[in-house]
Amino acid sequence: MSNFRHYIGELIKGNSFFGPKLIYRYSVISFAAIHILLGVLICLSDQFMLGLVTAIIGCLYFTVILPLAEKENYLLTLIICLAEVIILEFITTLFIGWDAGFYTYLFCSISASFYFTYITQNRNRHVMPLALSIMILLVYYIGYVVMKYLPPLVEYTGKRAAWINVFHVVNIFITFAVMVVFSYLFVWEIKSKNLALTAQNEQLDELANKDPLTHLYNRRIMNKLMEQRMELLKKTGKRFTMIIGDIDDFKRVNDTYGHDAGDLVLTTVASTILSSVRSEDFVCRWGGEEILVLVNDPLETAALAAERIRSKIENMVVSFDNQEIRVTMTFGITESIPGYRIEHLIQQADDKLYYGKKHGKNQVVVKLEDTPPQE
Repeated sequence: MSNFRHYIGELIKGNSFFGPKLIYRYSVISFAAIHILLGVLICLSDQFMLGLVTAIIGCLYFTVILPLAEKENYLLTLIICLAEVIILEFITTLFIGWDAGFYTYLFCSISASFYFTYITQNRNRHVMPLALSIMILLVYYIGYVVMKYLPPLVEYTGKRAAWINVFHVVNIFITFAVMVVFSYLFVWEIKSKNLALTAQNEQLDELANKDPLTHLYNRRIMNKLMEQRMELLKKTGKRFTMIIGDIDDFKRVNDTYGHDAGDLVLTTVASTILSSVRSEDFVCRWGGEEILVLVNDPLETAALAAERIRSKIENMVVSFDNQEIRVTMTFGITESIPGYRIEHLIQQADDKLYYGKKHGKNQVVVKLEDTPPQE
């Protein structure tokens, strides 16, 4: 029962869908309860044998059909349920009459056939519900023609005539309730599967465009973004800046503390940089411990951002295995130049990064002559 409440709660929230076994299980139990209820009502209307048969069929749902569903024989379960509904509807209509409304269960059988074939991903899920619907429609018209020319086998007269109205109201209510439930579940199954598909696409996008360790953009997607920015530069003249940073003495971190510590340092640096830029800027793991930042601003603004990032990393402490690890980072910056190839711009930033590495590290190099040679 707790699982059932959880299922209903999740459906109301629209969070997820559950497997066919759970759905078939509670559906079979619900169908059994409906049969037993109808059996009791028919017995109370003085049709003891017909009511007893209906109630016994309800019990067979527990003993025969439910085990089939538990064994995941979904197609056989569906066929047996639909065949039983059609046959019992026809028999009860012959006995009690058309006005009792037992024929309405044919309508919810159509909804059930579409819903259950959908959730089981049957290979004939497009053809089978249509074929079943046509068959149910034929049964409906056959019953209608038969009852138009033949009277019910049992006459409800006098005080018993009120039972026709009782059956009609109960049958219509159950039919509409079942159709509403199946329609509601159908909508939520589709919505939930769409959500799952969206999540899967996002995961694939993450694998295709992001570095698996740092979750920064990878080199492939960054090249595309830089090409887009170059096209925008040609059209509008809006400048952008490339910042290439490299963790100083990263090999020493790996050699001293191990590669797990190195990975932790790299991911911490990546998250620090990512949190220090705006949503319209892009951060990429360019290779190894190199990180490239594409800033959608001129050189002056980007240089301030790079210095802010450098200061944060310098003051950053990474805790690993009860040890504190501190690192610094050197940056080279270049601004976009109309007519320049992206490779040339990256080379300029890389040259400045290399210059900063050779002349003290832990700095932002905007121009090569800004940093005096190290004695």
